[in-house]
Amino acid sequence: MNTNSLPPITPTEIEVQEISLLYNLHHFDCGDEDLNEFLKIDSLKYRDQLIAKTFLVIYKEQVVAFFSVMNDAIKLKLEETKGTQDLTRLHEYPALKVGRLGVDKNYQRRGLGKICFNFILGLARKINDASACRFITVDSYSGSVSFYERGGFKRNALHEKKNHFVSMRFDLLQKE
Repeated sequence: MNTNSLPPITPTEIEVQEISLLYNLHHFDCGDEDLNEFLKIDSLKYRDQLIAKTFLVIYKEQVVAFFSVMNDAIKLKLEETKGTQDLTRLHEYPALKVGRLGVDKNYQRRGLGKICFNFILGLARKINDASACRFITVDSYSGSVSFYERGGFKRNALHEKKNHFVSMRFDLLQKE
């Protein structure tokens, strides 16, 4: 399917649900076996063991994207904190981590990644109603770094590259 000619999907056209056995994930394919396997095999175990919570993006009764989130902490070098609004110097800062994010191949380039990020942003802000969370973090695949940078993420100097991932952060107090 050529997704370049299809219009973007809007937030009003989708619903976001926590993963459960009610959803058929058999046909989901984001083009990355590791992400597909996480969704279909590991995500429920991670939920049950309180490691990560996975959410499904539903469009026209089909799972078209997913993302998982978990708690995190981030260490920043002194030079990374310069220019960061009102940041008290600590050893680590509380964060919400994007554990996984995948969009089905048939729905890529239609705005679903941004919809997922905006939902994650809302979750992080909701956490701040009861606890504290300063950053959203992600260990991005190299090919996805530009997506996160367009969304306002910065690369972390302390852990620039872990295996084939790039460590990144989004400051919840950054000016939009």
